[in-house]
Amino acid sequence: MMGSKQERDHRRETLRPHPARDQILGVMRNYGKPLSPTQIARITGASLGATAYHVRTLEEAGQLELADEGRVRGAVEHFYTLVDGADMPPASDPARLLLSSCGALTVPDPEGGYPRPTVIDDPARDELRELIDELAPKVRAIAAAANARARR
Repeated sequence: MMGSKQERDHRRETLRPHPARDQILGVMRNYGKPLSPTQIARITGASLGATAYHVRTLEEAGQLELADEGRVRGAVEHFYTLVDGADMPPASDPARLLLSSCGALTVPDPEGGYPRPTVIDDPARDELRELIDELAPKVRAIAAAANARARR
């Protein structure tokens, strides 16, 4: 990985939220072993080019690191792993993702004007985090059951 720790920290702080990067981090967390962009692309269904771009972006931000290289049909395949001990929050704000999923990124204007963007204050963020923590195991169980049905 190139750049100093200070450069990586700055890159990580300026990393814009992106669902593809969240998905890549989720795959890496769940698998727990080094993966290549090719493998990640197969898992997520995204294109190899887009996946490789997001993996490089995550590497530059200090969230992934090169773990190994291997030869595949004459080319070099790179395998990445999560950085040990790194604080790995999702690149996207979970509270905003929940609001988006529920169609609540805006609220009606009380005076009948245009909808207003939802402002998430600390108490609202705490409530949404609790709700996400309650929902997460149920969502994972539903996803596992759906995958099991798809394999039959």
